[in-house]
Amino acid sequence: MSSKTIDFHSLFQYGMKRSIPALLPLAGVVLELGPGNTPTPWADCTLDWPEWDGDKAPLPFKDESLGAIVAFHFLEHFTGARVIALLRECERALRPGGTLTVVVPHRLGALSVEDLDHKSFWTEDTWKTLMRNTRYDKHRERPWRLSVGFNAIVGVAERNLALLTQLVKDVA
Repeated sequence: MSSKTIDFHSLFQYGMKRSIPALLPLAGVVLELGPGNTPTPWADCTLDWPEWDGDKAPLPFKDESLGAIVAFHFLEHFTGARVIALLRECERALRPGGTLTVVVPHRLGALSVEDLDHKSFWTEDTWKTLMRNTRYDKHRERPWRLSVGFNAIVGVAERNLALLTQLVKDVA
């Protein structure tokens, strides 16, 4: 008997009868926000408390100097206003075509409410609402240069549902 393999994208396409876009590669200098005790092996640098206070401090990088930023189980620890400020900082520091890859607990999963420190709650429509609605960004002087490239609800069980999103900075 021969063994056959199938990649996730093909499995999803056949099983769900729809396709999902591929994640873009992490290119250039990769920053990881809030890795705690488990930084990812592909990050070139990390920012985390207590050395960096994500509630107050800007990202200590020049404009358009980063190729990618990853933030896993990080943004949900901030209020909506602070999330917007952090996203604007990421937008500033990313080079055109750069990516911001985020994993946050989905609001329907138990993990979203089990941590008493969570201050924002996320669904698959949160990004669309945020990027299109000016009332969330009261001091907005310009449109967002970040757009959703990939957005999916993932999880092994309902308890740990998460939203995996990759935002891409517009080239022009």
